[in-house]
Amino acid sequence: MRILFLVTCLWLVTIPLHAKIVFYAKRDGNSEIYTMNSDGSHQIRLTFNEGMDIWPTWSPNGQQIAFHSYRHGETNPDIYVMDADGSNLRNLTRHPAYDGHPHWHPDGKRIAFMRGEDIGRLYTIDLHGNDLQLVTEADFINSPKWSPDGKRIAFEATFENENGIEGGIYVANANGTNRWLVSKPVNRSFFRMGGWSLDGEKILYTVITKPLADGVAHQYSMFIATLHRSKHEVIDFEPVTLPPGALLVAQGTGWGADGKSILIGGAIGVFNIYRFRLDDRQLIQLTDNPAKDFAAHEWNPRLSISPQGLVPTRWGEIKSNSYNHRGIGVYPIPSIP
Repeated sequence: MRILFLVTCLWLVTIPLHAKIVFYAKRDGNSEIYTMNSDGSHQIRLTFNEGMDIWPTWSPNGQQIAFHSYRHGETNPDIYVMDADGSNLRNLTRHPAYDGHPHWHPDGKRIAFMRGEDIGRLYTIDLHGNDLQLVTEADFINSPKWSPDGKRIAFEATFENENGIEGGIYVANANGTNRWLVSKPVNRSFFRMGGWSLDGEKILYTVITKPLADGVAHQYSMFIATLHRSKHEVIDFEPVTLPPGALLVAQGTGWGADGKSILIGGAIGVFNIYRFRLDDRQLIQLTDNPAKDFAAHEWNPRLSISPQGLVPTRWGEIKSNSYNHRGIGVYPIPSIP
């Protein structure tokens, strides 16, 4: 046991401490996939293709990235998977419909995605492009996100029922059963899925109540919904207020790997990626580029063991302030009255 402890300590000292962020950017006039450290440093371009590559997401082990790409047509993207360095590209789906917004199952063996045809459908598929399984369908469906335990999927959707057309953020079992509405109903609004908290008890989402202009929501509200552990209901809706001038970009918000911050595609002058820290309400700029950076997803490296008794430990718990030293811009936010 003492040897194991010493080996673990040595490993902790030598392996990288930073989480990794993947995002897409229009820096050459076309959307390509990039990675960077959690503090915005060491930005690397991974894809070089004339078709748009967008909506990247890390595999649970951080070794692969899934995204959707328009390599076979301007209106019909497909799901692709590549290694974390951009190599070993694989075409996972090849369908005349719109296949997009992939998200990995926590065990890394399946990917959820949406397919837009005459109606929207939510599917899962294995990493060989086989075993396609329909989860649910709706008038519109988008941005599926597996829960941390892999038992449920949250997604954006619009359903037509006896009350008319109802849109919002929904949660269903992984097989599509027991679907229920998480978000507050808001007439004539668009809903954008942010993602699950690390403990699976909260869902981040955005409500856009005015039309988009150049991809930016000029009137929006961001909420963290706390779910009941056993019932299909929300215990609390906590509003998230950004500083003045921080316009929310439609192309993605999500939790930081530490579970205590939110990654935001926003605009303060230009489009960039920011981290909003929930504890001290500061907005930290991570990218600084005149082009447009969108849809950041952060991978949280996990230790297989910890010195305190062979239990999983997250880097975010060990280094909660690891990326505080480099913020390109830090914007303090006054408390809400």
